Amino acid sequence: MLGPQSMGYDRSPLMYSPEGRIIQTEYARESVRRGSIAIGIKSKHGVVLAGLLRVVDLNEPDLKIHKVSDNIQAIFAGVAADGRVLISRARLEAEIFKLTYSVQMDVRGLAIKTGDYVQVFTQQGGLRPFGVGMLFGGIDETGPSLQFVDPGGGVVSCKAKAMGEGDSEAIAYLKEKYSDELTTDQMVQIAKEAIKKAARDVELTDDNIAIEIMPYKA
Repeated sequence: MLGPQSMGYDRSPLMYSPEGRIIQTEYARESVRRGSIAIGIKSKHGVVLAGLLRVVDLNEPDLKIHKVSDNIQAIFAGVAADGRVLISRARLEAEIFKLTYSVQMDVRGLAIKTGDYVQVFTQQGGLRPFGVGMLFGGIDETGPSLQFVDPGGGVVSCKAKAMGEGDSEAIAYLKEKYSDELTTDQMVQIAKEAIKKAARDVELTDDNIAIEIMPYKA
């Protein structure tokens, strides 16, 4: 993936390559790109999260979208175990905030707290970066909010985002169709079509797509 120039510089998250890259973090981003596709879309009317469920043999599919608090949902792509740990961490942070301030945590604040936790794993020996990208979507005092947390700990506010296998095709479709005026029904349809673009060889049914709708009324 990264060629011979990465040799030796990928043995620790503490070591920069001569190009100023942290190779282990780039490996973690590659694990996100190999995960099942996850989509987030935000407009003035709310937030929609959607993702493709991977069904393996006789196993029940894992949850793709997770409730973090009363006003925030999360979806991830990448290493499922890492995603589960970060969901638990996010729930803890949201509950601590609510108990401390008696109000629900805002989406951006939760994403930053999670990003701070993720970033620690890129700067300590004996640890590895989380191999997962995560989208937090929800409604808070600012209105609809969609936040992306990168395996390196970066946090980005998004209008729409795709991550996972086939994300480039999905992102191209989202760019073509996005508008801040989209209704929740339109966002659901666009999310489904984006997943179809990404998962070209998968027959999509109601059983292998997870969707969460968070409407907003000003």
